[in-house]
Parts: sequence; C-alpha cells; structure tokens
Amino acid sequence: MKKILIITVWIVIFAGIMVIFGFAVAEQKKVTCTGAVIILEDNNQQEFINEQDILKIIQQLYNPLEGRYLDSINTGKIAETLNNNPYIREAEVIKSLTGQIKVELSRSEALVRVVNQKGDNFYLGTEGEVMPISKTFIPKILVANGYIPDIPDPGAKLRYKGLNNPIQAKSILPQIQYLAGKLAAHSVFRHSIEQIFVNQLEEIELVPSTGDHIILIGNVSDLDHKLENLLAYYQAGMPKLDTTEHYNVIDLKYKDQVVCKNTIQ
Repeated sequence: MKKILIITVWIVIFAGIMVIFGFAVAEQKKVTCTGAVIILEDNNQQEFINEQDILKIIQQLYNPLEGRYLDSINTGKIAETLNNNPYIREAEVIKSLTGQIKVELSRSEALVRVVNQKGDNFYLGTEGEVMPISKTFIPKILVANGYIPDIPDPGAKLRYKGLNNPIQAKSILPQIQYLAGKLAAHSVFRHSIEQIFVNQLEEIELVPSTGDHIILIGNVSDLDHKLENLLAYYQAGMPKLDTTEHYNVIDLKYKDQVVCKNTIQ
C-alpha cells in the first residue's frame, strides 16, 4: 500500500510539472522580440564589418525585428547567414528569456593583401580565410604580389592555414599566409618588411621598407632559422660591410648561410 502511495505521489508531481511546463511554453510563444544585441569578441579593434552592418544583415531576414513573436524567429537561419559572410569568422545566435536576440561573433582579421597575376586583390586572414577588398576599411598590412595565379572565391570559406606542410600545397597561398603570420608576430620584421614577392621561379622574396636590396628566402622551410640569420646579419654583419661593395640580394636559401650578391652587372 505504501509503495502504491509513493508511486501515486510521484505521478501527481510529474503531472504538475508538465502542466506548469505547458503553461510556460504557451506563455513563451507570446513573447515578442525587443531587438538584437551584438556582442563582438574583438570590440576594441576596427574591422571590415561593424555592429550596424550585422544588424542590417539580420533585418534583411526579419524586418521589422522588434515586435515579432520570438518563437517565429529562426536563429539557426540568422547564424547560417552570418557565418556565410567572409568578414565573419564565427557567429552564434540565441534567444533570451527577455525577448532579445543575442548575437555573439568573432570577426576575420586581415593579415596580408594579395594581388595576383591578373591584378585581382583579396585578403588572407590570420586564420587563413579569404576576404574580399572593402571600400570602407583598408588595413595597413603586408602586400604580396608577383607570379600568383590563385583566384580564390571568398564565399567558399577556404582556409589557407593549418596545413602540415604548406610547401607541398599546390597553391602558393599557404606559404604566403604562413610567412605573413611569422613576420607580423616578429618584433623587428613586422615593421621593416613591407612586401612579399613571388618571382617567376616561384621563389619568395621579401622587400624591406628601407634599402635597395631584396631578401630571397626561396620557400618557407626552416623559416624561423632563416629569419634568425637575417636578423643576425642586420645587427652584426651589414654594418661591417665594405662600403665600396654593393649587394642588392641577400640570399637565405642555403642552410646556415647568408649569401650577399649583386645581380646587376
């Protein structure tokens, strides 16, 4: 008898919970949207897309947003639309109990501007993503040009980062992205190198902001070591050179060597 009583009590409790839940769901369907809140992880940096741009994207799906039943708003559709934008790295959209649509996102950050053989311009981001050129925001970053045949589609959400061996990739872009990242993180070269150039032999050259020489690195193999050798040369070797000699190429292709040569005869 006692066992039956306990079971009955639990049934009553469960039924009560379901009734309360049903009322809550019914009331939730009556909640109207009070607007969208944009939360940027990188709020202190200027980028290609801002809060107003994001709100406009949402309003293209739901206009007006305010006053609409919250239950009728598809947050998955909003998130998909935002994540398809080349300037947005990742977006998450949720509904709050107070009626707000909360959008949390991180934006893509340009690392290097690429100009291919045809003169097309695009950016490679810090995560290897491709971004189109913007008319409203032009970051001061490295430029890579020369014999670069790639014409990537920003809408394809390609990633030119994280490859085990960027040298073996069919595209030169993984090497450019990797090199640009190393230069941007370097305390000296992020200020003194202004251009990456790919020559006809598909070798990579660096163009410094001062001086009339170029730095030939070949490819990005042993890149950290090559940059260490270059820094040592600048700090110790270059000031001691005979001023009557002139070199226009600093060749770092060879292991543990810095070869200076003059290609102009």
